[in-house]
Amino acid sequence: MHLPLSRSLWLAFAGAVALATGCATPQYQTTVRFVPPTDAAGQACIARCEATKTACQADCQARYAACAKELDPEVETRYGEALKKYETDLKQYAVALRRYELDLRLDWYRAWPYRHPYWPYYGWGAWWPGPAYPPPVQPAMPTREGVRAGLEKTRCQADCGCLPAYDACYVGCGGQRITETRCVKDCPPADTK
Repeated sequence: MHLPLSRSLWLAFAGAVALATGCATPQYQTTVRFVPPTDAAGQACIARCEATKTACQADCQARYAACAKELDPEVETRYGEALKKYETDLKQYAVALRRYELDLRLDWYRAWPYRHPYWPYYGWGAWWPGPAYPPPVQPAMPTREGVRAGLEKTRCQADCGCLPAYDACYVGCGGQRITETRCVKDCPPADTK
């Protein structure tokens, strides 16, 4: 027989939930806007910046594709190793899950940490809604694409610095690069001062 939660405890719980949901952190988004120069020389300069950026990005993509192609043999080896590790993790998960289910069936979680003769009338166990610890987490099965993505991230360079160079070139031609940050979600009230 379980005793119901007292009204004050329920109110405290409801207050904590309301406080947690009412104090959401604002989320901001940053955007970049380019203002081109008005004179013909500045616009011709920006056209050269665009051409340089396009060539840089094409070269960068070609180097990345070549690097990714070189990883093919290693991807297969690493994928095989990941499958073996997954098999071991799955066996450990099955053991942990059986132990967890046995604990639930035997109701041992209610006997922790106390062993009182009038259990469950004393202590937090009188109202505790479930097990004292969460169920085990099932391991995720590896994929060949995931292994490849991990190797590419560590071995191949995806950013060749084309955009910072373009930004510097754009500003050097007389253009402006304007960064704006604005609130998009859970925004604080606007100041009326």
